[in-house]
Order: sequence, then C-alpha cells, then structure tokens
Amino acid sequence: MKKGQDQSNSSFLRYIILLLACLALYGNMFIFDQPALLKEQIMQTYSPIYGEQLTGFYFSFMYSFYSIPNIILPLVGGFMSDVFGYRKMSLIFMFFVILGQGFLYFGSSVANLQYMILGRFMFGLGGESLCVASSIIINKWFVGKELSFANALNLSLIRSATVLGTYISPRIAEKSGMTTAFGVGFGITLISGAALLIMNFIDSYTEILQKRNLQKTEGLLDNSIQVMDFGELVKQILEDIRMFPKIFWILTLIMTTFYTSVLIFISFSSGIIIKLWLPSDAPIEQNQEVAGELMGIPYLCCTFFSPFVGLMVDKVGQRIKFLAIGCALVFLGLVLMLLFYPIFCMLTLGLAYALFASTIWTSIAFVQDLIIQRGTAFGVMNSVQNFAFFVMPLFIAFISAESSSQVSVVLFFLILASVSLIIAIYLHTEDRNRPVSLNSNDQKKLMNFVNNHNEEGEEFEEEEIIEAR
Repeated sequence: MKKGQDQSNSSFLRYIILLLACLALYGNMFIFDQPALLKEQIMQTYSPIYGEQLTGFYFSFMYSFYSIPNIILPLVGGFMSDVFGYRKMSLIFMFFVILGQGFLYFGSSVANLQYMILGRFMFGLGGESLCVASSIIINKWFVGKELSFANALNLSLIRSATVLGTYISPRIAEKSGMTTAFGVGFGITLISGAALLIMNFIDSYTEILQKRNLQKTEGLLDNSIQVMDFGELVKQILEDIRMFPKIFWILTLIMTTFYTSVLIFISFSSGIIIKLWLPSDAPIEQNQEVAGELMGIPYLCCTFFSPFVGLMVDKVGQRIKFLAIGCALVFLGLVLMLLFYPIFCMLTLGLAYALFASTIWTSIAFVQDLIIQRGTAFGVMNSVQNFAFFVMPLFIAFISAESSSQVSVVLFFLILASVSLIIAIYLHTEDRNRPVSLNSNDQKKLMNFVNNHNEEGEEFEEEEIIEAR
C-alpha cells in the first residue's frame, strides 16, 4: 500500500515539474514570433526612416541576430548545464530572455530599431539554451516513464503560448499600439521567470532528500569547475561530440531541415499570405490580423494533437515512420499554399509539426546516453539548427528583394522539405543496422541498450553506467 502511495506521489510530483517547466518556457514561446506578427506595423513605422528595402533587411535581422549566439551557445550551454548544473544555468538563460524582451519593449517605446535588434540578440543569448535546460530536466524526471508523452505534452502547452501570441498581439497592437504588445510579452516573461524559480527549488529539494546517484555525479562535476579552463572546456566538448554515433547526426540533419522548412516558413508566412491571398485594398491592420490568425493554426494543431501523438509513440513506437510522415506532410502543405487558401496549408503543417516534434526528441533520447552527455547532445542539435535559422532569414530577405513574387520563397521552402524527406528515408535505412530499432515500442529494452552499450554494441565501463531515474 505504501509503495503504491509513493509511486502515486512520485507521479504527481513529476507532472508538477512538467507543468512548471512549461510555464518557464511560456514567455519564451509567446515573444518569439511577435516581430513577425507585427511585421506590417514595423514596416509602416520604420520604412519612412530607413526605406522599405533596408527596413525589410532590418526585420530579418531580428531573427538572424537571435540565431547568431545560438550557433554556439546551445552547445556550450548544454555542456555547461551538465557541468555547472542545469538549474544554475537555466536562471542565467532566463535572465537574458527577460532582458532581451525588455530591450525590445524599450526600443519600440523610443522608436529605435537598433535597440529592438539588440533586444532580440540578448533574447537569443538565453532563449534556445533555456529550451535545452528544460529538455534536460524533463528527460531526467520522465526517462523510462512516458517520455514521449511528457515531451509531447510539454510541446502542446508551450505552443499554446505561441497560439495565444498570434491571436492577441496583433489585436493589442491595433488597439493600444505596437509598444504595448511588446510590453505584454515582457510581463509574461517575468511570470515565466517566477515559474522557473519554483521549479528549480522543488527539483533541488527533491534531490537533496532522495540523495540519488545524479546528485553525487553533479557534486563531483561541481568540484571540478575550479580547475577547468577554457581549453579544457573546448577539449571536453569536442571529446563528447566525437563519441556521438552516426544516427545522431542523421537525426540532427533531419531536425534542422524540417524545422527550417516549417518554423521559418511560419515566421515569414504573414507577408507571404498577405501578398498571395489577401486583398491589397484592405487596411493593413485587418490583413495583419487575418494573417496572424492563420499563422497560429499550426501551433493550435500542435497544442491539441501533440499529447495524443506522444502517447501513441509511447505505445506503438514507429518513431522513424512518424518522422517521415511529418516530412511528407510539410511538402504537401507547402504545395497547398500555392494552390488553395492558406488554411489548408496551415492545417497540414500543424499536423506535420505535431507528428515530428512529438517524436524527434525521444528519438534522440534513445540514441545518446541521457545522463553523461545529454546536455551536450541537445546543445549540438540546437547549434546546428540555429546556424540554419541565422542564414535562412537573410537568404529569404534576399529572395524577396530580388523576386517580385512570394512564390519563389515558397518554392525555396519546398526544396528544404524535399531534403528532409530524403534524409528521413535514409534514416530508416541506417536504423536497420542498430541492435535495437528506434521503431521499437519497448522502452525498457531501448533504455537498457542506451545505458549499457554504445552504437557499436560495445559495453560501457561499469563506472560510466548510471541508473536512469
């Protein structure tokens, strides 16, 4: 009876941690697409000052400058989370998220586009790395216990913030001005900061009481911080990366091409929708509201479908098939954008996003050892992804400037979607060489393989094997 009660309490506490982790990322997700949602007002405000073409490039800088620090920081931040502790690092990352949105709010209030770009850069110093730290704590609490469902539920809840932002930000801007909309985003990041503090307190206090092996490991690592210089840090990161198996890099490539073809497209879809489908004689604010509502559809689909997809993946496995289906749906959705009213494209992209995002992170969990190198592995994936996120907005701005039609931009995203589908097919071929397939629905078997063997099937040394929570 007592054992059952302990399991019930443990399960309840896990989901409290999950809820707080979602709230900690809520502000991050709410503010990320605010510039895209208010693009027409930004262009209208600053085009008389800088000219329309230069303002368009400055707008793309709001996303590229966000991604510049994240080419390196998630990698270093993930490793630092392993070394210094994810709780300490998450507080630092959250500080930059709040500071960055504060600068964006201030820049808008004084009509200074450079301050706004600087704010996005500061936001980038913490945004992606905060997601890495959140992934670490969710994997810690749920590994071997509905991990796919937990990640999917996390995705569903935090993407509801994006949905909320797409609906209320344009309306707040229309009624009270663009600056007020950015101010609301700043307030939500403060709430997220409070949730992070509570989550870290519960997690830390629980560790002290339970005295788990993970606490001992972090204690040893903390003691080594005093003697680790920059050269040793880089050497250790490179050593960790060298151990990553081939299938990890394939998953990294498929994630990068998929998220680029979906998330970057959604971020720039407001302008595409307005130019291709909405009446040119309608007021800018009206078109912006309609485009914002359509932009929110993929995230709304993700909010509703992700928990069910995650639960299904936990039960039936078939992770690679879900990834491939998601890539195929992106290609279909982008074709629909050229042929029919955007609602069909956005619904298809939303389903694709739910399938892919609910599956990719647990696929990584069952490839790379979670305890020893989990932060570095998640960081590498985010660094590669953000390199693409840095390059693509500039490239899209160049295509838009050179082409008189947004069709060229959509065709470019179609090429990216095709690449992701090809990589998904190759992943299926490579997975056949693994002793335990990623398509397996036996999580205990997968975790035993992950914690006791590397990708060549060789056993780790006994001291390297840490019992998963």
